[in-house]
Amino acid sequence: MTDRESSKNKPAQPAITSYERLATAELPFAVRPHPSARYSLLRVKPQTGRNRQIRRHLKHVFHPIIGDHKHGDNAHNRMFAEHLDCTRLLLHACAISFAHPVTGEQMSLRAPLPADFAAVLQRVFGSVDFC
Repeated sequence: MTDRESSKNKPAQPAITSYERLATAELPFAVRPHPSARYSLLRVKPQTGRNRQIRRHLKHVFHPIIGDHKHGDNAHNRMFAEHLDCTRLLLHACAISFAHPVTGEQMSLRAPLPADFAAVLQRVFGSVDFC
């Protein structure tokens, strides 16, 4: 039995994710039956560390992440590719903190927003100063 097969037989583990809406935007591009498309920029904080936790939780509350081909919405992904030249996953960890596994020392890491991600956010929301 592989690790993947054995993990399917395990009971679900608790997973907690909090999020905060930072900005909203409406774009004049039709997606499915709607004449325009609405988007939110979120700050997301997983309280637990489960595999694909953020992507799965946001899909569950009908806020799939743009560019997520497994848990996302392909109609919106196509619109971003066609109109905004964006084919990447719009998910970025700008900060993470954890206890070092050996020393127990608190570690905090920060990562700047990639330029292509920032350019898409600028076009959609007009601002990228959230990290």
